[in-house]
Amino acid sequence: MANTQLVVFELAGNEYGFDAFTVNGILRAKKFNIQRIPGLPLYIEGVIQLRGKVSYIFNLKTKLGIEDTAICDESKFIMINIGENVAGCIVDEVTDIVSFDTTNIQLPPAFAQKDAMSYMKGIGRIDDRMVVLLNPEKVICLAECFNIDKINDAVSSLAATNASSF
Repeated sequence: MANTQLVVFELAGNEYGFDAFTVNGILRAKKFNIQRIPGLPLYIEGVIQLRGKVSYIFNLKTKLGIEDTAICDESKFIMINIGENVAGCIVDEVTDIVSFDTTNIQLPPAFAQKDAMSYMKGIGRIDDRMVVLLNPEKVICLAECFNIDKINDAVSSLAATNASSF
């Protein structure tokens, strides 16, 4: 029996989870101002500055095809380690951090391996709850939709423009 820890969160009333090993931190969304960057895919809300570095913020609802809602007081950014980068996901609420028996994971069916379902590692049972386990490296794939160097150049240019206007 192998155990892992999960960070469980809510999106539109359903529970999802990331392996806690991939989570860099959990932040209150209302405490940060998301800087929007033109030309980014719709599921990337923009960037925030965290500990002196730029971090991209992904809207999981948009990415997974769930009806989007405004950021509220309970909304959080789950910051995920993706290679050498840290990116965030907007979630409605972090509901739990649990130790989880991996034998309670049911793999997604073969027909579910396409499109949005490819983000799913499986479905976990925690007591009477069902938690969709997401693969953060597939949900947040910085290279899948844009050239990260071009975006970083645009962010640096925008920061330089803002700094010179003061």
